[in-house]
Amino acid sequence: MKARVAALAGIAALGLLAFACTNETTVLPPSQELPGVTVSGSGSAFGEPDVAELSLGVEAEAAGVSEARSRAAEAMEAMLTALKDGGVADEDIQTTRFSVQPRFDYIDGRQELRGFVVTNIVIAKIREIDDTGGLIDSALEAGGDLARVDNLRFTIDDPSALEEQARQEAMAEARRKAETLAQAAGVELGPPRSISESGGPQPVPFELRSVPGAGELAATPIEVGELEVRVQVQVVYALEEE
Repeated sequence: MKARVAALAGIAALGLLAFACTNETTVLPPSQELPGVTVSGSGSAFGEPDVAELSLGVEAEAAGVSEARSRAAEAMEAMLTALKDGGVADEDIQTTRFSVQPRFDYIDGRQELRGFVVTNIVIAKIREIDDTGGLIDSALEAGGDLARVDNLRFTIDDPSALEEQARQEAMAEARRKAETLAQAAGVELGPPRSISESGGPQPVPFELRSVPGAGELAATPIEVGELEVRVQVQVVYALEEE
């Protein structure tokens, strides 16, 4: 029994010696988290919109699909002609919705087919923004009682200059925050380690509803106002001991 114990002890000792003599070593990696401070900043720039995006079209109802589609097509063609005659280019008009849907009446708890509704909606970009009110009036008059306006908003075709201005302001604010925090903590602020950005132009909405007999009404007043371009940044700055 003693001899067996001694033999086992010798095998264990040899095993430990062999393990100690191997070339493989385990090295724990240093911490990947470096000292830093995360701050956010925001900046804004304002400019006058130079493009109006007008969503408009027609909605026609009739007993049959063919009649409803024909009425909608005639009114839509008249509205498109009014827009193009007013200076809107072909490439600035895009169809965004075309649908044919049944309409039902409920009589004595029963569903009865009343007819069909054809809807055709386009978005027109108006680049001569001062012409917006007149173009709306012309299009609504051309479309008659079938005309509808879904939405009108103003935007800037190329907001890059305003975005640059807002971006500079956002980064300056983030830097000021980081410097204040570093000074309060008794450390030196290092360079940025990461920067992320969000934001962009904020379209100016304008609520406009179509009204029957639009040609008999006064001209539609349109106030463009200003558009805000807002940029937000989140910056991670390195921190260094003084």
